[in-house]
Amino acid sequence: MYKARIMKLAVMLPNWVGDACMATPALRALRTELPETTQICWVARPGPLAVLEGLPWADTTLCYKPRAKPPSASSSGVPLVLNRRGLVRALRKERFDAILYLTNSLSTALIGALAGIRRRIGYARDYRSWLLSDRVSVRSGTADARKDPCIENYLRLVQSIGCRAVDRRTELGLLQRDEAIANRCLESIGLSGHRPLLLINTGAATAQTKRWPIEQAAAAAVALADDLDVSVVIHCGPAERQNANAIEALCDHPRVKSMGRFDELPLGLSKALIARSRLVVSTDSGPRHIAVAMNKPVVSLFGSIDPGLTRSYNIPETILTMGLACQPCGSYDCHLRHANCMNQLDAARVVLAAKHAYRNSLAASPPLVQLR
Repeated sequence: MYKARIMKLAVMLPNWVGDACMATPALRALRTELPETTQICWVARPGPLAVLEGLPWADTTLCYKPRAKPPSASSSGVPLVLNRRGLVRALRKERFDAILYLTNSLSTALIGALAGIRRRIGYARDYRSWLLSDRVSVRSGTADARKDPCIENYLRLVQSIGCRAVDRRTELGLLQRDEAIANRCLESIGLSGHRPLLLINTGAATAQTKRWPIEQAAAAAVALADDLDVSVVIHCGPAERQNANAIEALCDHPRVKSMGRFDELPLGLSKALIARSRLVVSTDSGPRHIAVAMNKPVVSLFGSIDPGLTRSYNIPETILTMGLACQPCGSYDCHLRHANCMNQLDAARVVLAAKHAYRNSLAASPPLVQLR
């Protein structure tokens, strides 16, 4: 059946920051391989839009939270945040030719249908096939969207509308204002010296079985600060301030500081601090994916999740896992009630891997991060 050329395309982005990073190869392919006349609009929650800010691949954006209050724009320039009903109205008003779902939920598929978008493209899964006009099979040859790497799955979706999409490297941009807030943060917390910077992230928004104990993180931070003669910043988001500050207190070291003591914690600050870091040690969470996309050496700490599902294709990562008999169970909560996959991941093991990755990084030229 003949399908008209897509002139206006809405792209429903993944809900999580890390997933949005892994979607960048697909987003880049849409911008560079579809006709130049195609107008692309990213539709996403605030976090994914914030982490992708600085990439020149969208003409417009629509920001939403499913249960947001009636939309209003703040005087500080924060984008309009729509609720589900407001998003449907905005999509209908824009008269998109098609919507591409990088999400798998029934609720997001319903949004496009209610908005009257005729072509609705996504994986035929999670009971939503009836809401799609262009159904991409979950299984294709040896590929399985439920088991294959996220990057591959996103690329298969854009390939379904004519993109070759062969570049699997993730990518992020950095804004001048991100650099400015990073300067203020480092000065505020006392790390504005000239030593190389190493960043440690212990948190994970979604899972007990992704978080690294603060005692192990503190021991690792002190050892790395002393042995490598670096400054160490403990990363955190707004909900993780207490843990990050507790790690700093446990360390009691002049070159180990928590960014949680800084008032503002936008995602742009995280990007800028990661961009300045010689090495990132992180749990399987957003900062790990940001670091990968910025071509940083990363030591990634895995608990219950299979590392193959979030495989990356930039600078090779150092993957650390305990290799327990119960790993990877795929659960965000430990069914055995001990979470030993993360709790037994000791500082000595992480320090050894981090030292090796750091020294290897010294032999290579520091990768450039483009400011936009």
